[in-house]
Amino acid sequence: MVRIRITEFCEMESPFETGEIEIDESYFGARRVRGIRGRGARGKRIVFGLIKRGGKVYTQVVRNFSAAALLPIIREKVNEESVVYTEGFKT
Repeated sequence: MVRIRITEFCEMESPFETGEIEIDESYFGARRVRGIRGRGARGKRIVFGLIKRGGKVYTQVVRNFSAAALLPIIREKVNEESVVYTEGFKT
């Protein structure tokens, strides 16, 4: 069994340099909560991540995966000239 400790440490750095940035989320917590998986599962922590292809990684624990919660983080960390890849982030 692998255990991952999630801390709410946020590294304060300048935005990612211009390039290709991938955005995604992961859910950490109980293995299975009464048959509910993914976004509907209760008691799980949402970890939001940005990764520059072949470069830096930035992660942050967030309360929800909504545009209102994530857009400020994206605007702060990602250079406007970057190309962003995601699975269908809606604004």
